[in-house]
Amino acid sequence: MASTSITCISSILADLQALENDYPEFPNWPQQYLRRMRHMLRYLRTFLLCAIKYSNGDVQLLFDNKKNQANNHHASLEALAVRIGEAIPKWAKEIQSSDQPWKVVHDLEKDMESFEQEICEWYVFFLGSSSRQSSNSVVRKDDLMEFMDSLLENLVNYLPRSRLPHQVGLIKALEEKLAFMKNFIRFLTLHGVANTELGPLLVHTEAVAINAAGLSYKFQFKKGFGSPKDIKENISELPQKIIPVEPQVLDTCIQALAASKLSRQSYGDTDERILRDFYHSLLRNLWEKLKHGTCPVILRQLQMFYEGLNSLRTILKEKPKEFNEKVRDPTRVVKCYGGDFISPLSLNAIKDGIQAKDMDIVCSELSEIIKLINAVITEKCPESSSFTFPTTNGLGFVDSLLEKMMDVTSSEAGSIALIDHPIQKVQEVLVCLRSLLWKIVELQNEDEEVQAIWNRIVGVAYRIELFIDSLITGNILDSSSMSIHSILEEMNIIEAAALKICDSERLGGKVSEVTKRFNHMPQEGSKPIVNDLVVGFEDETASIINGLRNGSRQVKIVSIVGMPGCGKTTLARKVYNDSSVKSHFYERAWCTVSQIYQKRNLLLQILTCIESKLPEEVFKMGEEDLALQVKRRLLKNRYLVVLDDVWDIDAWNGLEASFPDDGNGSRVILTSRLRGVAPQAKLDHEPYSLPQLTPNETWDLLKGKLYPGQDLAPPELCEIRQQVVEMCQGLPLTVVILAGILSRMDRYGWKEAVEGLSSRNVSSTEQCTATLELSYKHLPDNLKACFLYFGAFPEDHEHNTRRLISLWVAEGFVQKTQLKRSEDVANDYLMELISRSLVIVSKPRSIDGVKACRIHDLLYEFCVTKAKEEKLLQRVRRYDDLSAFTLPCYLRRLCIIDSKVEHFDNLRLFSPAIRSLLLFSHDEDSNSFDLRFIFHIIKLVKVLDLSQIGLDPFPREVELLVHLRYLAILGRGKISLPSSVCNLPNLETLIWRNSSTHRSVSLPDTVWNLKKLRHLQLIDEVDKHYCFFFPRDNLDNSSQLRDLDFLSCLSLDPEENISKLLRKFPNIRKLRCSVNLKPDVQYHVAMDCLSQLESLSLSCVIYGGGRYQLDFQFPLTIKKLTLSYFRLPWSKMAAIGNLPNLEVLKLLKQAFEGEIWEMEVEKFPKVRFLKLASLNIVKWTASSEYEYEDQYYFPRLQKLVLDRCGALQEIPSCLGNSYALEIIEVSKCPSCTSSLEEIQEEQRSNGNTDLKILIS
Repeated sequence: MASTSITCISSILADLQALENDYPEFPNWPQQYLRRMRHMLRYLRTFLLCAIKYSNGDVQLLFDNKKNQANNHHASLEALAVRIGEAIPKWAKEIQSSDQPWKVVHDLEKDMESFEQEICEWYVFFLGSSSRQSSNSVVRKDDLMEFMDSLLENLVNYLPRSRLPHQVGLIKALEEKLAFMKNFIRFLTLHGVANTELGPLLVHTEAVAINAAGLSYKFQFKKGFGSPKDIKENISELPQKIIPVEPQVLDTCIQALAASKLSRQSYGDTDERILRDFYHSLLRNLWEKLKHGTCPVILRQLQMFYEGLNSLRTILKEKPKEFNEKVRDPTRVVKCYGGDFISPLSLNAIKDGIQAKDMDIVCSELSEIIKLINAVITEKCPESSSFTFPTTNGLGFVDSLLEKMMDVTSSEAGSIALIDHPIQKVQEVLVCLRSLLWKIVELQNEDEEVQAIWNRIVGVAYRIELFIDSLITGNILDSSSMSIHSILEEMNIIEAAALKICDSERLGGKVSEVTKRFNHMPQEGSKPIVNDLVVGFEDETASIINGLRNGSRQVKIVSIVGMPGCGKTTLARKVYNDSSVKSHFYERAWCTVSQIYQKRNLLLQILTCIESKLPEEVFKMGEEDLALQVKRRLLKNRYLVVLDDVWDIDAWNGLEASFPDDGNGSRVILTSRLRGVAPQAKLDHEPYSLPQLTPNETWDLLKGKLYPGQDLAPPELCEIRQQVVEMCQGLPLTVVILAGILSRMDRYGWKEAVEGLSSRNVSSTEQCTATLELSYKHLPDNLKACFLYFGAFPEDHEHNTRRLISLWVAEGFVQKTQLKRSEDVANDYLMELISRSLVIVSKPRSIDGVKACRIHDLLYEFCVTKAKEEKLLQRVRRYDDLSAFTLPCYLRRLCIIDSKVEHFDNLRLFSPAIRSLLLFSHDEDSNSFDLRFIFHIIKLVKVLDLSQIGLDPFPREVELLVHLRYLAILGRGKISLPSSVCNLPNLETLIWRNSSTHRSVSLPDTVWNLKKLRHLQLIDEVDKHYCFFFPRDNLDNSSQLRDLDFLSCLSLDPEENISKLLRKFPNIRKLRCSVNLKPDVQYHVAMDCLSQLESLSLSCVIYGGGRYQLDFQFPLTIKKLTLSYFRLPWSKMAAIGNLPNLEVLKLLKQAFEGEIWEMEVEKFPKVRFLKLASLNIVKWTASSEYEYEDQYYFPRLQKLVLDRCGALQEIPSCLGNSYALEIIEVSKCPSCTSSLEEIQEEQRSNGNTDLKILIS
């Protein structure tokens, strides 16, 4: 009966899986029910497989409880099997006959509940019976393997009844140990070990498997014996019991390994899978021992052994046919010592340390094994054993290495580490090789022989870096190829070959030919033209705007669909920013969804658009409360919400409840590549499927991008008009990218470039990729690395430019010059990428700058693919198969997207050569990562971004990362920076990000040791008042942070000696401070000692009520000034108004107080941007005494922003004489309309008809 029931269950499971596969459009809840049904049936099948062993007779269940014995004396295993057997056909029939088969789950759950108590009791009986078996009892291996396969399927698909991470972790540990035992037994069988030789091992494995099945059943369904706490404790103890420790079982393992046969005629597909599974389990088992080991010598040997095994597994996975007789010899040795790793000796050796003699034996044996593995890898998969390096930005890397070598040899730590090595000679030869690189840079991708030499020079440079950095950390990675003498010998050979090529006559001609085809870098000081030209879609734009403003009073969706790069987002943005649309809707919000999203983040995006300054408690809310907040803020308002880049209907389903329908004509715009993501009932119009650009529109877009504002194009462009039109196939993104290419080429090379592309007969998307490939080819080498680095982040990620620039600098992508700071050079790189239409400005600065940027989806996909191809970086996502993922041996940079603890553990990050690790997570507060062990491995890392994952506690092992340049961490409730962070001698960027706990942070005394620090930032999305408290004690004897360029946010107490603290940052240019004041005190804040300061943001924190007296003394170098919460009288404006270099002035949130601001002597001679926000001002005038002097007020003002100044009635009419004024933006200032009209009329009378006044 049990066997029949198992067959029937398997059939039902197959039907349910087919049903889910056939109907993927099912909403989530039916699919969840189907998965729940399969889950219950799998557990039932596992029980029946276990019951088969005991179903030969009418076995009576023995009860300790007399009442149970009386009530259940007729209970028997056969009777339970019969009842289950009768229920299963009923379920099968209902599933097959029902139109909604997921509803059968209620009957199934009810029947399962009636079985649960008995199943738990039977598991107790099975375990007792199995435990009482002698080691010589007969256990059928095939039945045991089938039972374990079923059990492991349950554990892999475990459905936690709560989101507590420890539940998943316990089940995962149990699953890994059981999988190891199963794969170990199959591995032995594959190598000829008979069942009779495995007796004790099979008996032991059966007992732990039955125990695991029973405990996991109770843990899953929470029925049967024992409290959930007791069950959890039993499960947590079980993994330690799985690996055998009984002498008889261990002897069986060792004898079985010794008896396994070496020679086999062939390996079939099943055999290869068994081998891969065993290596996979062995690696997982070994990884756990590495994580918890403490004996340094053994650990280092085991790390090398792990690396070799991992490479061997890669061969089995990617090149199974290479697994021949030669490979099996070392595999046998690995197999034997892999078995030895489960012995108590190895466990004790790793955990507690062993005697020196035994340790020498273990290390010697491991070294032999490692040599054998490496020999196989070198022969069968040489590319996996060879030293690999990025093929991008080779010249820039050599430059940064030479600078590093000078720095290291001059430092005390570096000199000690390198004392026995002729680094000076290496440096001299590398300088020569670098000069040769410069000679052949133009031919790098044009000549095969030159390219080969280029690769050899760059490759040896990477080896030098690895050697030096490894010496400094005391950890040589590859002793066989990392001697300084072998490196020098190779450099001399390369130098001779390079000189031969450079002396050849053909080189000069080829360089000239290549150089004239395109220019490399913009001239110094050039700025990008941010050209938001939109061509085409006039009919669609008019129709969409009409549909938004008219039609149904109910909430309706406007859907815009089309292929990538066709202009969906551009059209939506054009409509969203249309003045008639702005005035029609009371609330507008833009939300970028993307393929991977979190509902909570989408809701926060919408709320941030509605109200830029959200209360702190909003960021602490869960999804349900945030959804309610969105609904409340949209309620009774006519709103427009844009959902950009939607991939499935679930996004709409998850947000719909937050969009109230008040019958006032609210609208939602939805853009997608797919037509079916918007519900038909909500559509106000058939989805707008964007057409291709017409030939004339294509031409207008290209011409407008290259020559904005000009009607005539040069003949060189007109000559290629037809080819461009045919090549771009009406796809706007292709036109924009092509314009970026041509803008950086000599116009006489345009025809050749376009002809090379137009010869391809491919789809428009493929043509766009081909155009992008050409654009990438024409990038200077250092810009290539910066561009591809966008692939290190999640899709649709908006990049804060300061942070992005700090990453580029830390990565070594930025060439250092004596005339410019690295940040300025990196900013030029970004501007160049924007000019080439490869990067999009998402948030411009007030003037001349970019606050945030992003790249298009197609460009992002290109960056991800190309970065991996050129070995610059590798991206891993949470839903990738991490357990089967193999990290390259010399992986340079790893970026893990949407990381969770369990997925990170599955990755088993073993990459000692890694230089950059970036972890991104949507759920930063859910659980904590333990990276202490990882820090022992990645000692060479330079860039470490942990700002989205919790580390609790913060690992002191960060001190091991002496090469670290960039560190971003998540606060997670801490109030002080760990002192270990301040022991990092090379740290340049330190970012502290507050999570749900918002507070200021104290810095330790050791912060003054960070002499290379350039960027120090505390990020708090909720409240920008939180700041760093610097140590004030012993400032006279503390070092200056001379390289510090950016600091946000510094706590200042004017009652102390502010100047003494500020002089610790002599070269700072950008500073944000929080000034702590007390009432009834007179303060003088002197900041003029900061002679390099350009940008200053000051915010006031007042302790208690009352007034205070405050005077500022600002540096004359300031270009941007932001003030908030000071409540200063307008008479204090004199200290600001005549700053000679001030270009941007923002007075926000009670910065000044008083109804009348009368401008007098302050003229604001260079101010180009002025913002007044949340002030109680009523009249803003210019004094008649000064108004008609030679110089007007704000003579260079370009943009004026007035926001939430509800009482403001009068604006100075003299602004009508500001000849540079371009735009006035007014929001929620209802009383100043007449003043604005006067200013506009005055501007018109002076000939300026282009002044824009936008009122919302």
